[in-house]
Amino acid sequence: MPDPLSERYRELLEGSYDCVDRIVLNAYFRMGHSAGGFRTWWRQLTGSEETLDNTHLMRLAGRFSRRLRAFEENGNMRSPNST
Repeated sequence: MPDPLSERYRELLEGSYDCVDRIVLNAYFRMGHSAGGFRTWWRQLTGSEETLDNTHLMRLAGRFSRRLRAFEENGNMRSPNST
């Protein structure tokens, strides 16, 4: 039986997933599809647009990547094919 999140987004998912990263990383991010939407998201995240530049975006992406890898290395994530 699918979990409630998978059931809700059934028509958007292909195959089956048993780990949240597949849904989060491949999710549709409506606000990111327009410059105004992305700016609004950034303002909500950081409090202002003053830090909306390549340096801060790369820093945010790097932190996210490191945290995701550390989470996986600690055994908190399992791929659908893992035993």
